[in-house]
Amino acid sequence: MTDKTKGYLYAMLSSCTFGSIPLFSMPALASGMLTQSVLVYRFLFACVAMGGIMVVKHYGFKITFGEFLRISALSLLYDASAILLIYGYKYMPSGIATTLLFSYPVFTELIMLSFFHEKLSLRVVLAIALAVGGVVCLSNTGGSVEHGFSVLGLAIELLAGLTYALYLVFVPVLKVRHLESTKLNFYVFFLGMVYMAIFAMFTGGIQPVTNGLSLLSLIMLGLIPTALSNITLVLAIKRIGSTLTAVLGALEPLTAMTIGICAFGEPLTAVVAIGFFLIIASVMLLVTKKG
Repeated sequence: MTDKTKGYLYAMLSSCTFGSIPLFSMPALASGMLTQSVLVYRFLFACVAMGGIMVVKHYGFKITFGEFLRISALSLLYDASAILLIYGYKYMPSGIATTLLFSYPVFTELIMLSFFHEKLSLRVVLAIALAVGGVVCLSNTGGSVEHGFSVLGLAIELLAGLTYALYLVFVPVLKVRHLESTKLNFYVFFLGMVYMAIFAMFTGGIQPVTNGLSLLSLIMLGLIPTALSNITLVLAIKRIGSTLTAVLGALEPLTAMTIGICAFGEPLTAVVAIGFFLIIASVMLLVTKKG
């Protein structure tokens, strides 16, 4: 298996696991927990998991001051994207919010074209177009919207997409690619947890976990769409770059809709089926690229 093939597989695994965020965050939010508290616990459990891996594999925890500053910047970007994504759930259903987050591949490509002079290929343009079309189909499910269409919600989720795109772009740019993926993510989430805890202190405090379902959901939120997703994300970026990794993120809304259909009995309509097909076509267009 080539290094690039591994990169594609890592990117797809990262996307599929990241798409499960609503599944694990909604039970805690439904219990009355504030967004910032959910994220503190999310990052805490992710840190415990990645710290454990580092101990078992005998990775050192030492980083330089320069690395600390660069990772701090990444942590702030990730915190911003995470809190905007979940905060947007107040203004629209989580499934639609998740699909709007998928604006980040477009933002990623625009940033790479504008500031890093990346060459734009026809294959990537077609892949983005297919992916965006698929996401539009998945978000147009015809279901009722509890809060109605919200311009504020749209702006929040697009801003979440922009900040996540900046995170993807700056992982290779900030000269932290040499750090082992688990170590890099441990510090991204450790510092993210610290910053989020400080933010929570001024916005309602860190709430206790009140029931077993919320605790289990928060643990899984820390392990699957956080620790596992981001370790494989960094591994993908190192092998295939930010743009291809971002476009393969089309699997995120696909995963979210699949969970909705299988776990919550949401209908599989013709429009949703077309969305599935377009996203799979987008992914195949990229992974079959030669060279």
